[in-house]
Amino acid sequence: MEPLYELIKQIDQAETVNELNILHRELAYRLRNVIERDVIASLSHALSDVHDALVKKAVMLAEEETVQAAVGIPPEKWCWYVMGSMGRGEPTVWTDQDNGILFECPPEQEEECYTFIRHLAKVGTSFLHDIGYPYCTGNVMATNRRWSQSVRAWEQQMATYIDHHFPDDIRFLLIAMDMRRFYGVGGLVKDCKTSLIEQMSRHPLLLKRIGEHVIFPRVPLGWFGNFYIERWGRYSGCLHLKHSGYVQLVNSLKFLSCVGNISAMTTWERLEEISDQSLLPVSIAENVHEAFLTCVYFRLKYSLESADRDYVPLHVLDSHERARLKKAMKTAQTLQRVVMRQVRGWRDE
Repeated sequence: MEPLYELIKQIDQAETVNELNILHRELAYRLRNVIERDVIASLSHALSDVHDALVKKAVMLAEEETVQAAVGIPPEKWCWYVMGSMGRGEPTVWTDQDNGILFECPPEQEEECYTFIRHLAKVGTSFLHDIGYPYCTGNVMATNRRWSQSVRAWEQQMATYIDHHFPDDIRFLLIAMDMRRFYGVGGLVKDCKTSLIEQMSRHPLLLKRIGEHVIFPRVPLGWFGNFYIERWGRYSGCLHLKHSGYVQLVNSLKFLSCVGNISAMTTWERLEEISDQSLLPVSIAENVHEAFLTCVYFRLKYSLESADRDYVPLHVLDSHERARLKKAMKTAQTLQRVVMRQVRGWRDE
């Protein structure tokens, strides 16, 4: 992984957003030469480290510009955090933005501190976009006040989601489970995330609703092992790789993490702790580990080769790749059935 780690030194020395953009494109070029299924775990970790360096440098530049602009009052403590695949340490090369900001300050300064945070968020997300990280289509970004708040306001908001547990509340809670400190005071994010998952684990009805939520989308695989591909439009004949086992594995393991009060950061770590608590049979846990490696491999490989990134034409996959992907998708189906059987036994009360 040396070719990737060499980039981190160059990123640390970069002084402009344009330089960071060039290094992001260089990352994609270098990854093409090292991607292999057998080293996908270490490769994914190395790729995540390079992304971390790129985003951290962009946020540092944004902080400098915000301080120079003299907007609002800088909070006593603040932290830029990431979520989604970057939060879990398993991004593709061209991953989009999923970020937010937590801050802490005296109550009487909160609005002025938020003025500072709002400007920082606007500059930071703009810099990241210029580097090559697309804006999140779901608006899960620091520019959305839902994801940039004081710790006090954030805790109140999460408590509301836990109590109401409507579909969107469940979605927001699952997103928040991936929070990872990126730049700033790390304890803010760690404490909030640990507390959140502990609270979620104590609400049986919420857990039931999460379980019902994560059995969708269904894995696009038929009874006889045939792939369900897109039939119409620009992606006709394509598989959506994110929905072909990957997201089902990730979300099912999030559910089991809630059941076990597991606040681990990455999917790999969640699976390990789930196995330690015997929340999955050993044979299924082993199959899930292999299936997840396969899904990460396909997402990385074809995000480099396809302009549409998440979609790959089925005819592009050779027979060996189809068999490997199909095996991973069947494991994802099995894991969803495990979740389904578990929540069926819980009452609505």
